[in-house]
Amino acid sequence: MTAKPAKSFEVSQLTGFPKDVVIGSLGHRLWQGIGLLLAVVCAVVPALLLNDAALTPIAQVVPYAVAVLGLNLVTGWTGQVSLGHAAFFGAGAYTVAVLCGDRGWPWGAAVPAAAVAGAALGFLVGIPALRLRGLYLAVVTLAVGVAFPVLLTQPFALELGTGGVGGKTTDVGWHKPAWFGLNVTDFGWRYLVAATVAGVLFWLAAGLVRGRTGRSLIAVRDHETAARVCGVWPAGVRTGAFAVSAAYGALGGALYILITPTVSPGTVGFQITLLFITAMVLGGSTTVAGAWIGGAAMVFLPQWTADWAGSMPGLAAVSSQPGLFSNAVYGLLLIAAVFAMPEGIAPFLTRLRARALRLVPREVTEPPPEAPDTTPLADPASPPTPVSAAPVRRTR
Repeated sequence: MTAKPAKSFEVSQLTGFPKDVVIGSLGHRLWQGIGLLLAVVCAVVPALLLNDAALTPIAQVVPYAVAVLGLNLVTGWTGQVSLGHAAFFGAGAYTVAVLCGDRGWPWGAAVPAAAVAGAALGFLVGIPALRLRGLYLAVVTLAVGVAFPVLLTQPFALELGTGGVGGKTTDVGWHKPAWFGLNVTDFGWRYLVAATVAGVLFWLAAGLVRGRTGRSLIAVRDHETAARVCGVWPAGVRTGAFAVSAAYGALGGALYILITPTVSPGTVGFQITLLFITAMVLGGSTTVAGAWIGGAAMVFLPQWTADWAGSMPGLAAVSSQPGLFSNAVYGLLLIAAVFAMPEGIAPFLTRLRARALRLVPREVTEPPPEAPDTTPLADPASPPTPVSAAPVRRTR
């Protein structure tokens, strides 16, 4: 008997509005190229048109976005609570500041050293993650984040060149080269360098989470036992996630020194960890692009809320200094954002984009293979097998 062929896939189901683009197709690559071009334009135009004072807040978004991306990797994809991300950020910033300011290293050579220092610290912090979960792990990372600024003021840290309570000011000496053709200042050149490095780090992170490693992170986050059955090593995934996350945090600190050549214990205190977590939630903890939104929120949202609080007539009638209510306005905006977009701003924008442009996997557009005919064929050269009749018993 011949098996019934599988029903072919109707490609016409993918036509109409919204427009469907097959992932990996020429159209998809075209849209990716347009997006990359827009990102480059948005990064370069401020350096060409704005002065250093106006460009500074835009440049500060870059290191914060890289640090938030590292927090996304360990919390969003792996599900491990980390309250000590400011320590990784500070480790990278102080490593670059000391190596460039006291040892005479060029900034480009100090950046890999900062990444190694951050990864080593993150690996040590990730070891308790092998046995601790949830709030217990959060307490351990909280201890690291709270203790790091205190350690920076101790005598052994002063001998290393941390500068104590006053912090460390370093001139990285990264000036605009003569071969660079765009008309930007030295600060604009440093901003473009930081944006380029951040772009490479975001590209690497996107490839990491979309591949086998990203699936392992999600498997350990969702169900560790099932991940172990599928061949995933949860211990290696957890410690590796902490190491990579800390390396990204340290690289964010290295970029911070390039933009703002001053770092102090207050700059890398526990308060900035709370800002990192807030930025992660606002942007989207399981997205790569959401880290850019979170970094922008860290820089601009406090400024905007202070301006809004100062201009609200109702607050002006209550107090002579309505700007003091900026924290209350900031909190109300966060609550509204969490209720309106619980997954974050980036997933919300992705859903809006899907109404006009939807990305479809290639497997969906291809018809499934027809089931092979498994009916055995008879050999015409062999005679038919005789069927012996059972003896019939006569009865009276």
